[in-house]
Amino acid sequence: MTEAVSELRNKILQAFRDSENAPEHIDRRGRRLEISLGEVDPFHWLLAQPHLEKALWSCRDSGDITAGVGCCHLLNGASVEDPGRLLERGREILADFEGVCPRYFGGFSFSSASVDEAPWPRFGRSRFLIPRFELVRKKGQTSLVCNLLFQRHVHLDREQLLAELDALVSRVVPPEALPPITGRADFPNQVGWEANVRAGLDLIASGILDKVVLARKAVYSFAERVDPIHILSVLRPVTSNCYHFLFQPSAEAAFMGTTPECLYRRVGRELNTEALAGTRPREKDEEKDAALAAQLMENPKERREQELVRRDVLRQLHLLSTSVDADETPSLLRLERKQHLISRIRAHLRAEVGDADLLRALHPTPAVGGSPRGNALKEIPRLEPFSRGWYAAPVGWFGPDAAEFAVAIRSGLVRDHRVNVYSGAGIVEGSDPAAEWAEIENKISDFVKVTQYRPQSKTQASAEEV
Repeated sequence: MTEAVSELRNKILQAFRDSENAPEHIDRRGRRLEISLGEVDPFHWLLAQPHLEKALWSCRDSGDITAGVGCCHLLNGASVEDPGRLLERGREILADFEGVCPRYFGGFSFSSASVDEAPWPRFGRSRFLIPRFELVRKKGQTSLVCNLLFQRHVHLDREQLLAELDALVSRVVPPEALPPITGRADFPNQVGWEANVRAGLDLIASGILDKVVLARKAVYSFAERVDPIHILSVLRPVTSNCYHFLFQPSAEAAFMGTTPECLYRRVGRELNTEALAGTRPREKDEEKDAALAAQLMENPKERREQELVRRDVLRQLHLLSTSVDADETPSLLRLERKQHLISRIRAHLRAEVGDADLLRALHPTPAVGGSPRGNALKEIPRLEPFSRGWYAAPVGWFGPDAAEFAVAIRSGLVRDHRVNVYSGAGIVEGSDPAAEWAEIENKISDFVKVTQYRPQSKTQASAEEV
């Protein structure tokens, strides 16, 4: 990697020379400098870097990964209800890049009432950045990237930037096992949870709601400080078919997750999205696994919950699209440890529709909020004894004419030696409070099973494999 860094250094120096010779009337000029690398694991590379600002995005379908450190440009949104101005500002900056443009990576809070600065320092209602340096793996090829933005009234320190380049760690060592968990606290506890579910069922029975999604927070304490990228690298092998993401604005906290749910992917006018709901565990025994799949497909409560999501997405897209096509019958999305009902939806967007319109229309779906949306969003803060922050909110990236956002479920906020693990359940007519507690407990327990797994020696039996 030393030769690659040297090559990138030369490109950076040339970019500074070009900027010094640029016409004075140009206010901004962006450059994306890229060189090829050999095989480097982006997760392990990111774990090794000394930078405080870090980001990672791994696409569920393509497997492409971007690991980023440092900050080339940052966008902070003042309002979660109107992301339009933030996206507009970002695209104005991207228009000043020559050739291939970078992407902004980041996310939003679940709602305007969801950001409490105490557990969510520096995240805010929205936060997107272009990383300074990126390790990109795309279609089996790995590259090292430096993003530069020259602005007339903002000094870009060449020597500091080169020092940051030199500080990139080239020797990548796979991480050891995570420290042991020493404690757990639940918000709410089981008694409080069952009371909240019964309150939700009363609202459904009265006709105020058709569905409400209630979440729980389990706070795990580790024996020592844990690195969020370390956690994510441990979870990755057993969370295939998922998006993997991490946003670490400072050393204080990081938000990370392994979500199976796509909010939408847009390329030009073409949109792909989905309706995802209903959950059953997976079994290694094929017969047991098939029985659970059949149970999920045939369960009236699960089918009703998934159909609510599907209909809501179709309603929202109707006014934004010239055509919409959706699966009539749900199929199974099978993950390593879970399986869900999914209907895939495709649309051709109207010419005037942008990502701000899509975010307002599609978030939150009934899969993470409820139905009717407005009523559910008013009841969630009343019933949940914590701030959702970025949990269940849109996270992802946007570029000049494309964007991709996932729904940040199966996620956690990492702070020092504690990890807040979030998970939710859809409450509809017929939901059983104890059963919904058990469903979330099953989701949360995967975190413990995976993060506390210790590799066995070759002489040990494999009966305890996770």
